[in-house]
Amino acid sequence: MKRYLRVITILAALSIVLGGAGLVSAQRILGGYQPVARDNAEVVEAAEFAVKEQSRKQEITYKLIDVEKAERQSASGSNFRVCLKVGYHKEDDDVDTTEFVKAVIHKNLQQEYSLTSWAQENCGDDSE
Repeated sequence: MKRYLRVITILAALSIVLGGAGLVSAQRILGGYQPVARDNAEVVEAAEFAVKEQSRKQEITYKLIDVEKAERQSASGSNFRVCLKVGYHKEDDDVDTTEFVKAVIHKNLQQEYSLTSWAQENCGDDSE
C-alpha cells in the first residue's frame, strides 16, 4: 500500500511540474514573436520605413534588397522583427556594399512607425 501511495504521489508531482511547464511555454508563445510572411504588406511597409529611417539617421542611402525573415509581436500595436538584406554605396568608395541587418520596428495604435533597433547581423543567406 505504501508503494502504491508513493507512485501516486510521484505521478501527481510530475503532472503538476509538467503542466506548469506547459503553461509557461504557452505564455511565451502567446506574447512572443510569431513568424509572418516576408511579403506581407505590413512587413514590407515596416521594412521600407526602417530603411528610410536608418538612411536618415546615418546619412547614407540604404536600399532594401530583400526581407529575409519576418516576425510579428502584438504589443500596444505591433512589433516587427525583420532580417533585411540592404545595399548602400559610400561616396568615398566605388564599391556597392550589401549587408544583413536585424531591425525591430514598432507600429503604434495610431498606425505610426518607429525604428526601435537596427544592428548588422548575419541573419540571411548571402550565397547570391
